[in-house]
Amino acid sequence: MSVYIPEDVLVNVLARLPIEIIVRCTLVCKLWFSLITGSNFISYHLNRTITNNKGHLLIRYCTDEPRKEYCSLRFDSNNTCDEYKRFDFPFTFLHPYIDVVGSCNGLICLSDYQFRYNLGIYLWNPCIRKVVAIQSPNVTLRSHGSFMHALGFGFDSVSNDFKVVRIVHLASVEVPPEVEVYTMKSGCWKNISDKALRYMVDVHSRQAFVNGAAHWLASTLTGENNFRNLILLFDMSREVFQEMPVPESVYRVDGWMGETSLVAFRESISLIKLWAYGDDAHCTVWVMKDYGVAESWSKQFSFDLSGGLQKPLGLRRNGEVIMTNKEGYLVSFDLERRQIMDLEIHVTTNWYYGHFFYVGTYMESLVLLDKGSEFHDSFVLQ
Repeated sequence: MSVYIPEDVLVNVLARLPIEIIVRCTLVCKLWFSLITGSNFISYHLNRTITNNKGHLLIRYCTDEPRKEYCSLRFDSNNTCDEYKRFDFPFTFLHPYIDVVGSCNGLICLSDYQFRYNLGIYLWNPCIRKVVAIQSPNVTLRSHGSFMHALGFGFDSVSNDFKVVRIVHLASVEVPPEVEVYTMKSGCWKNISDKALRYMVDVHSRQAFVNGAAHWLASTLTGENNFRNLILLFDMSREVFQEMPVPESVYRVDGWMGETSLVAFRESISLIKLWAYGDDAHCTVWVMKDYGVAESWSKQFSFDLSGGLQKPLGLRRNGEVIMTNKEGYLVSFDLERRQIMDLEIHVTTNWYYGHFFYVGTYMESLVLLDKGSEFHDSFVLQ
């Protein structure tokens, strides 16, 4: 004897279950499969997760023994930062050029390293083991010659769509950058180069997605060998670029910004600057306390790295800095108490592979459940 369950009740119950259980429920019957893989349920589940603020800390790292890549999800609301889940990376370590562009609403955007011309861009949902390769962009080596580019990834809350933005700097600095935007709903790229601003984006640093916009470190030439540093942002909904100020101490320099990282921090952004002069190295952390207000930049901490700490990778929600140490472990550094907590993750000490480490927030979702292919651990990107 079958029992009728009203759809609204069923949706409410299913949305409260862990992701793995929801996916298994698609096997119960055709009705449940159709309901769970439908866009309405996927959106409902995502909005519920956002409302409940169930975000975790995502750490992508590489190991030597075994030589492999992992993504570790950790609780970011407690002091211990315990591991919640661990995922195998969807591409094997035989292809070291895959980098994390960013994470948003359950999707992780991956791409070939910026300086490879056979560019591939992928959207991956590790919780449901789905990955899709997006269409190749239109601005290529064949069409425009040599280039460098920067990528941004985020969510347009107005159109309820994921977008990838690509800023392409061509060989000649006199030529404005080409700009392309990919939307997941359309499945294609469009050129919006007429909206480009004449700034040079730091292609060595990652974007930070916050408040509906992708942010990059950038600069503009103000005179002979003089640069004005700034933050370039792209509003995903309005598809326009804007300029945002950096702290006064990095506003104007005789050269590039060096090892500076721009990261999302709570509802704003933070700058982490690594200064190194021979054996002397120290780190400075700024936070923009009132998003978009230049005067709200505040130097939170400045500390030396002589105690065994090496490279800052990102910030936790409580303000602690995730770093590597000289022994090859990831640690969480409490800046106020000057206390170091070992995360018990031993990583490769190879400098080159360390470039591809990533720390950011991650929110579980069902996005891509209605599309994409399951990946296999033996999959090697060609």
